[in-house]
Amino acid sequence: MIHSHKVQSNIFEQLLTNQIMESILSVKNFGPIKEVKLNLKNVNVFIGPQATGKSALAKVFTIFKAPRKFFYKKEAENQEVVVDSNKKISEDVVDVFKEYNIYSFINKKTEIEFESELHKITYKNGNLNYEAKLLKQINDLEILAAEFDFNRKEIVSKFSMLASKFVLFDIRAERVLYSRKQAESVLYNNWEKDLTEDKCKDLFEILKPIEDDLSTSTAVYIPAERNFVNIIKKSALNLILNKVPIPKHILSFGAELEKLDLKEIDLGFIQKDLMYKVIDGEDRIYVNSKQTIALTEAASGIQSVVPLLASTFVAPGVVHRSFVIEEPELNLFPQAQYYLIEFLESKRTDPHGSWEDYGTIHTYTTHSPYILSSLNNLLYAYKVKSILNSRLSQEERVGNGYKINEEVIGKIVKATINPKTFTAYQISNGVAESIFNEETGLISDNFIDMASDKVDDDFNELMELLK
Repeated sequence: MIHSHKVQSNIFEQLLTNQIMESILSVKNFGPIKEVKLNLKNVNVFIGPQATGKSALAKVFTIFKAPRKFFYKKEAENQEVVVDSNKKISEDVVDVFKEYNIYSFINKKTEIEFESELHKITYKNGNLNYEAKLLKQINDLEILAAEFDFNRKEIVSKFSMLASKFVLFDIRAERVLYSRKQAESVLYNNWEKDLTEDKCKDLFEILKPIEDDLSTSTAVYIPAERNFVNIIKKSALNLILNKVPIPKHILSFGAELEKLDLKEIDLGFIQKDLMYKVIDGEDRIYVNSKQTIALTEAASGIQSVVPLLASTFVAPGVVHRSFVIEEPELNLFPQAQYYLIEFLESKRTDPHGSWEDYGTIHTYTTHSPYILSSLNNLLYAYKVKSILNSRLSQEERVGNGYKINEEVIGKIVKATINPKTFTAYQISNGVAESIFNEETGLISDNFIDMASDKVDDDFNELMELLK
């Protein structure tokens, strides 16, 4: 496990939690979007009426989160990343946006900017510009390291800063600096004392692959058309190669599902004893221990949820993943929607701080009041747990007080969401409005609430006619 080092105090954990990093996505004049600026965290929600740009924003995030997956390739001879060919790469924007069915949204005034700890990428006037921020820091550090003794203090400071932002580097640097097999955090160790010129070179060999992996590992886009993927996933790669006119992002999702070595998924949250299994290469749904049907013959809700869950199962050893989930509620009964969100969030890992390379990001687009209510419950559960923990005596804190509160909450909900890691936006009329109240830590009134109010108002008016 990545956290074989232990956080020694709740004060330390709270310090890290308060340092959560954000990425910022700004979009102007893009299809129905006039101008939006989104502060994205570990759980992001986009709601709004049809054709307002929710999915378009989610797709842009998918693409711009890992630009070197889509636009920038390594120079074949020496495997160095080429980042100075922005003019040529700008031409590739057309193909990438066509793959995600959003090319027609681009016009002469379109501006897109995405910035994270890793990079800043901007699309403006038909040109793409990429600033590899972390890669530049590494390159600058290598220049400093050429005169290690003279620049030692600055090198130590920069490496220490990077260790606070990238936990994999933090842990692996510990092994280099102290020759320990057991991974522990170096956040409080003395870099000034222990860093040598030879070890400095070893640290570069650790840091570069981390940067490359983060810059090429895109978010997994789980489309609303995932039911269709169950039919074509075994031939998705051939359909791509033969350029069949099916949106490429849907075919790519099918191809990714085809690669998974997943044998079963417990679907008991939808119906008791319900199970998905792969038997002799065939997708089967077990209604009970004896009765089975083909996945393609199952209810539409089951066909929708199986590829969603299959794609979010993270392989052992993978410590950072991002998933963009279109309409998780598709074809599901309200109670099943609630249980689905609980399940997804129970599998998600928070970074516990400013770590860019650890944790799971979920971005949801939805029309469902039940999805919002489900997320609200998990936000509130975190708040309740925090209040209960604050009431613990010193003796209870040293003992099992935190664990007991965790178990009490766990009997009600299967997951909690830290409000510091959550954002929710209402997309409409070309703009985005935050519907997350940072003071309460809960989702505020929104269009979905207004729709429910309208239904209630009409019912009350009809009742008035009978008086």
